[in-house]
Amino acid sequence: MLELKGVTAHYGKSRVLQGVDLEVRDGEAVALLGRNGVGKTTTLRAIMRLTPPSGGEIAFNDRRLAEVRAHDIAALGIGYVPQGRHIFPRLTVLENLCIGLAEPPAAGELEYVYTHFPVLLERMHQFGGTLSGGEQQQLAIARCLVMRPRLLLLDEPTEGIMPILVNTLRKEIKAINQTGVSILLVEQNVRTALELCTRVYFMEKGRISFECTAAQAKADPELVHRYLGVSHA
Repeated sequence: MLELKGVTAHYGKSRVLQGVDLEVRDGEAVALLGRNGVGKTTTLRAIMRLTPPSGGEIAFNDRRLAEVRAHDIAALGIGYVPQGRHIFPRLTVLENLCIGLAEPPAAGELEYVYTHFPVLLERMHQFGGTLSGGEQQQLAIARCLVMRPRLLLLDEPTEGIMPILVNTLRKEIKAINQTGVSILLVEQNVRTALELCTRVYFMEKGRISFECTAAQAKADPELVHRYLGVSHA
């Protein structure tokens, strides 16, 4: 489904991605883990062409994304939920959900997202900026789901969210994946990443250093500590 081969990217003269190789298969959930500043967010931005790659190749369903304009990427079936959510605080929940649609949704068209995030139905006329952090994150994911993506790129979805809401969000992301939506997850909460995903890429200094299954990472705390400096307990 998604394949990156030797992808490089720069910010000015600084080379951030040093040749990234990774793959997300159809229906799979994959974690991209690493310490702060190693290039995880830049990898997601490169896929969306928000930080255009300076080398290598990115393909989605055999379509080379270098041939696609950044504002057309979502139409191919890729949804991107950036770190920090970036909802529109002065628009209502409903207006946020409809922001990417060419015309108002037909009756029942939003039921899919309300099934996953029922609180958004309760808050549909409330301004986005008045929602809690967890509710705003649900709204950010739901806004992508309205476009019926085949792949979701999630950048730190549990950051700054109360632990009780992390459990809810984790459950819904897993349910979304089980409907057939593939997921590439960047996440500092290692437990969440290993519970949601079946494969893990560890990133260091702008390149993939190691790949394993989530089961292998769970069984080897030293492996996680070596690449992340933390425990997944």
